[in-house]
Amino acid sequence: MRRIMLLFIGVAASTGLCLAPAHSQNTLLPPHKLQFEVASIRESRLGGKANSSFPLDRSETYSPTGGSFVATNQSVVTLLIFAYKIKVSEFSSGLMGHLPKWATSERFDINARAGSESPTKDDMRSMVQSLLEDRFKLKAHREMQMKPVLGMHLTKSGMTGPQLRSHIPNSACLTLPFLATETLVPSLVGRWPATCGDGTELRISRYRLREGGRDMKMSAIADWLSGAGDTERPIVDKTGLQGTLDFVLEFDPESLDREGLSSTPRDDSGPNFIDAIKEQLGVQLKKEEDSITLFTIDGIEYPTAN
Repeated sequence: MRRIMLLFIGVAASTGLCLAPAHSQNTLLPPHKLQFEVASIRESRLGGKANSSFPLDRSETYSPTGGSFVATNQSVVTLLIFAYKIKVSEFSSGLMGHLPKWATSERFDINARAGSESPTKDDMRSMVQSLLEDRFKLKAHREMQMKPVLGMHLTKSGMTGPQLRSHIPNSACLTLPFLATETLVPSLVGRWPATCGDGTELRISRYRLREGGRDMKMSAIADWLSGAGDTERPIVDKTGLQGTLDFVLEFDPESLDREGLSSTPRDDSGPNFIDAIKEQLGVQLKKEEDSITLFTIDGIEYPTAN
């Protein structure tokens, strides 16, 4: 899971609970009924790279596994994001931060099997929700609150930048026939990343980071950029752009501060985040207030033994 996600997670309060303010609007998480037929959860002892049967993200990228779900060296945060499709903005204001320390530091290996041999990715999400609620005793809800945000607006009305374009319907999301690191950035739009429906990042060098996505709504791109830019306020789409889009953004990650602003760029670096989104995507950010959805953890426990 992307490093930026973890920056939104704090240390738990002593009560282990997150109580919603009186003025917020609470929305119960949707009910679900699917469960794994069998499931084993063990603390990961070997370390190494996280791995899974298919991408544990918010996209629809999925290869059938015959009902098998295998995830190794995964954090609880990764499982939460996958199961509930949690957006970056839903971590804001620390409401996701009421997690015990083990939930952000410990890694787990999960080996499970569905009762059906042909579950969809959303079926798998539902079964992981059941697993979290049964074995981790997860209690959570979503709520609406007015919060400070960064509104994302088009710099010029009706015009996007050169690296933000409408997605071509029915374009295949397949492995690319070239190395993304060896291709001019503008030509990557609509061709990189290989999968559709969520963002991807690629570290080109210490001073150059590439972010991109295909077939994404502008609201999803804005949310992804909240993490990419490590902004203190969540970014909310105010462009009015409809349909789905493709984008590629390249900037210097070393130049970020808490508002996404930066100092003078180096000769070998990309532009700072604010300049990059303006020049490459044709958008600018404005400080505003808006009603946003927050994902709230009410309680979670260390998983029960198999």
